[in-house]
Amino acid sequence: MNDLEKGKDRQVQRTRQLLQQAFIEVVREKGFEATRIQNITDRANVNRGTFYFHYADKYALLDAVVRSHFGRQLAEVLPAEPRWDRYTLRLLVLAVLERFESKYQHRHPSSRIPSTLLEGSVQDEMTLLLITWLKRREHAQDSDMLETSARVISWAIFGTALQWSQEPLTISRERMADTICSIIAEGDSWL
Repeated sequence: MNDLEKGKDRQVQRTRQLLQQAFIEVVREKGFEATRIQNITDRANVNRGTFYFHYADKYALLDAVVRSHFGRQLAEVLPAEPRWDRYTLRLLVLAVLERFESKYQHRHPSSRIPSTLLEGSVQDEMTLLLITWLKRREHAQDSDMLETSARVISWAIFGTALQWSQEPLTISRERMADTICSIIAEGDSWL
């Protein structure tokens, strides 16, 4: 990559960061439904064309923000080179439980952002991460089976974490993580 391409790449990253930060601020003030593209571009000090160059709509921007935040959260808790083992799986499960617990605080949703959008982005990112981990294994399965395995594991973690985070607290995060990992490990002879 030459210097011109590097400069453009940094400019794209800066613009996306500006738009994402403006989006977060405006949604906190107005709520998701009341947020308009014009509010975001005014706050970011860019024109609407620039917004649409980077994102199709506010839903695509929300998806990018959620994925970015979840990625940073995972980067803080996972090893630099995560792999498919029980230790790393437990760290992932704990991070997902913490994410949903902080959002729902063991009660039903009442959010200014549509929950299904947030949850879908987190679940998709988790599936992609699991696919990457499973591909690194020595006994890597065929591609279709690998993706199916990642989706099943992802839904097991995601669905359990979501339900647990919306119910009254009866089991600790650590114990729930241990339970989820034990159930997943029973179905995977490689853990």
